[in-house]
Amino acid sequence: MGQPQLKHPGYTLEDWKTWEGSWELINGLPYPTYGMTPAPSLEHQRVSVQMASDILVALKEAKRIGGGECEVFAAPVDVYLGDSVVQPDLVVVCDPMKKSERGIEGAPDLVVEILSPGTASKDMTRKWWLYEAAGIPEYLIVDPGERVGKLLRLEAGRYIEAARVEWGTVIALLGGKISITVG
Repeated sequence: MGQPQLKHPGYTLEDWKTWEGSWELINGLPYPTYGMTPAPSLEHQRVSVQMASDILVALKEAKRIGGGECEVFAAPVDVYLGDSVVQPDLVVVCDPMKKSERGIEGAPDLVVEILSPGTASKDMTRKWWLYEAAGIPEYLIVDPGERVGKLLRLEAGRYIEAARVEWGTVIALLGGKISITVG
């Protein structure tokens, strides 16, 4: 099966496995990802690499002082959340039981989405709602165009804006276990 054909009541993970190319499946609806849409901009890539590097260094330091077994992964990595599968820009997982050969099984500890013109709407709506419903404790939205980062924390099953920081500002993540610079 090449292109997905919408059927009621929506697609399943079994359908998703048959599609050619790279797709996200969010609550039964397909969305193209890397390889199906234009590649992320160079600025998007710079921000992603820098933030992944900063998170990696911070996690290594936290581990050195007894901070656990957290790992950072960069897209493309499949994150399975119930009947949905997504590929966040960056994801941090601290529970080794959630790591499998096919990707991340269940809610990671932190998801980072770096907004692009082609994905911003999905990142700010469908993915927000999915991450919230899945119980992901922290969702960091980074906007290179506006040069800001917004950290959402899950409280009583809903995301609240825990911090909004300008480019180049340090932000605490993973409940304060690590700190990195946004941008």
